[in-house]
Amino acid sequence: MRAILPAAGLLTIAAAGAAVVVHDGSTSSAAASRQDLFAVSSGQAGDAAAGRTPAVLPQKVAAGTISRSAERPPLPNEAAAENKVEGQRFAVKALEIHANAADSSPVLASVKSGDQVDITGVIKGNWAQIIHKGLPRWVPVKNIAKAMPVKVVPIGTSPCASGSEPENGLRPDTIKVHRAVCAKFPSIATYGGLAGRGEHATGQAIDIMIAGDVAIGQKIADFAQANAAKLGISQVIWQQRIWTVQRAGDGWRAMSDRGSPTANHMDHVHVTTFGDSAP
Repeated sequence: MRAILPAAGLLTIAAAGAAVVVHDGSTSSAAASRQDLFAVSSGQAGDAAAGRTPAVLPQKVAAGTISRSAERPPLPNEAAAENKVEGQRFAVKALEIHANAADSSPVLASVKSGDQVDITGVIKGNWAQIIHKGLPRWVPVKNIAKAMPVKVVPIGTSPCASGSEPENGLRPDTIKVHRAVCAKFPSIATYGGLAGRGEHATGQAIDIMIAGDVAIGQKIADFAQANAAKLGISQVIWQQRIWTVQRAGDGWRAMSDRGSPTANHMDHVHVTTFGDSAP
């Protein structure tokens, strides 16, 4: 049988030997029309006409609408990459380890100043991610460093615990020497300061009495030599030898015998300073 188009707005489709008419007017919606067309193409229309319940077909999903990794757990190598150790840092102070990158986050552990922590290189604001006991944690960026900062302590700035009497009449650089030595070698109890001879008369020299301890005398001489620039020292005399800033490249030079252990500086280290500042 040949299908006939009876009027505009009507669409007649021949399927399975029968004519099916789909209305496109105000009595049917576009969605309903599409559903009818789907029923025709799938054979559901025939089921309805025969009084059978139409089969429900599975819906097809357009390709690319669902991410393949949306529900997939991270692979082992991906988890390792997130927690990869990129290097180490020192805790510059006692360091609290937080669960997350926030001050309000729970503190889970702590390490002592100077201890090393493993870092991942991940930074969030003022926080750095570390690996602590195999797990990612967070610490303040300001509290870790590539190397432990050297604590600079001014030499010879605090008065000696043994008192300041030896400093009477001494110049500023000589006072610095007295304070530096007493801080470094607190066992030294006797000093010779202002006197009526040589640099002692101008307050530019101090004698550090070692009380027979040659080993500590050598340490004091080495300390004075190593810190000459900081303390304004011009020369050091010890055990009949002399070292001067002007001839520092010559090292320790021998001196002539002056006749007694004290004159030959066997029982004390003699230090001369520039007075007010290094040259």
